[in-house]
Amino acid sequence: MNRKNSVVAIAVGIIAAVTMFFKPVQYTAESTFFVPLTLLEKQISQNGIGFGSPVEVDAHVELMDSRTIGQLVEDRYGKATKYSVRRTRNGAVQIEVKSPIAETAAAAANAIISLTDSVKQNMLRQNVGQSLEFVNERSTKLAQESEALRKVLDSLRFEAQTDSLALAALLFQKERQYGSAVVEWTDAQRKQEELKGYLAAPAPKSYVISSAEVPSSPSGLPWWAAGFLAAIIALASLWAFELMKK
Repeated sequence: MNRKNSVVAIAVGIIAAVTMFFKPVQYTAESTFFVPLTLLEKQISQNGIGFGSPVEVDAHVELMDSRTIGQLVEDRYGKATKYSVRRTRNGAVQIEVKSPIAETAAAAANAIISLTDSVKQNMLRQNVGQSLEFVNERSTKLAQESEALRKVLDSLRFEAQTDSLALAALLFQKERQYGSAVVEWTDAQRKQEELKGYLAAPAPKSYVISSAEVPSSPSGLPWWAAGFLAAIIALASLWAFELMKK
């Protein structure tokens, strides 16, 4: 190892250390959670036991990583706060937040989970509300249709007393139509009540298994360690270059 290589390595190390010294400090906080079951009927059938399916987890991660949530985080914690989301091998979801302020990193990591749950609930309620509007319209039409058929039946039953075979056949046909309309109307009313229940019920929240804590030290290498590592790498590179020349 010659003196020239040592000087170059030391210079590289000093530059790297100075660069890292003046680089803005970043704190990292992590939070891990399980995505809950979204559909209320699944919660009831499983007695609330279990977590979201892989499809639900993927959709939840996509929502959490969307511009919608990103804008909410930026408005609340500033542009300097960044986050990333990933699935763990055990089916959970982990969120990592980086911020110049340790308390902000931890607060954001925990709050983003709640923000996503809130946005998700609004989306689900909007979807259920649209379905309820459609079912309400369908139920109203079926009620009107059933009432109209009932009046026709009352009239035919009175006329059928004349023992007319044609009237008897028509009466039988209308009775079948009326029965089908009543069954469909009853199903629509049942669906109305289910959707109203879904609309009133709160969406399940994420199951946090590891809340973010305020980090005690910045993430990444200290400035002096970065300088030392840069010097070692530079020295090793120069030494390898000299070997290749021989």
